[in-house]
Amino acid sequence: MLNFFKSGKISKSASIGKGFNCGENVIIQERVKIGNNVRLGHNVIIYPDTIVGENAVIGDNVILGKYPKFSRLGLHSIQRDDFSSDPLIVEEEVAIGSSVIINRGSKIGRRVFIGDLALIREGCQMGNDVVIGKMVGIEQGVFIGEFTKIMSCSQIAEFTRIGKKVFISADVSTCTDSSFGRKKDKEGKKISGARYITILDKAVVGANASIGPGVTIGENAMVGMGSVVLGNVPPKKVVIGNPAKVVWDVGKELLI
Repeated sequence: MLNFFKSGKISKSASIGKGFNCGENVIIQERVKIGNNVRLGHNVIIYPDTIVGENAVIGDNVILGKYPKFSRLGLHSIQRDDFSSDPLIVEEEVAIGSSVIINRGSKIGRRVFIGDLALIREGCQMGNDVVIGKMVGIEQGVFIGEFTKIMSCSQIAEFTRIGKKVFISADVSTCTDSSFGRKKDKEGKKISGARYITILDKAVVGANASIGPGVTIGENAMVGMGSVVLGNVPPKKVVIGNPAKVVWDVGKELLI
């Protein structure tokens, strides 16, 4: 196995499939399983127990299966789900760009594309044929349905649930913490501000939109560019503005 490496390290307990190819300075740690015909770039680190399916292509400077570190200010101070006992699973035919980090405890479906500089935290579940654009941040415990696309520089807050065939444009941000990271109010009372977001199947969110805590966006609904959504969006309705309001029905030609 070491003949694959110009420099780097592979654990003796790792399992490497046929047709494996990689660049320099690759580190594959204990009990990693890599399928057939996988290609790794330079400076890739794969942490213990990670599973990479057949025909995956992984770019330079990628870190897979990284152990999570919890912030005192995150929602984990309210709900400390521990995903570190589960391995990262990357299924078949996944393409991962350069400088991507995916934490331990997530599962990436088949034929997923992940752009450069994306960060995917622990406990995320991603369906088949998902597209994640460059510099997208996905916090812990996010669910993303199959055929969904999240475009460049969007930030998806922890425990958000996104359905199938959803389109999220560039620079969209979601917030699930209504306390803005505060643990106590001015009177010293404890704040429990976790209110999770749900984006249902086939919804569209325009560029630079912001989605507030506790919001549900209905099936086939559309959020206009730059909108600030603080209330639920009914199915098949278009909302625009700050705060966003219903302005008309989604045209029949746009329904899928």
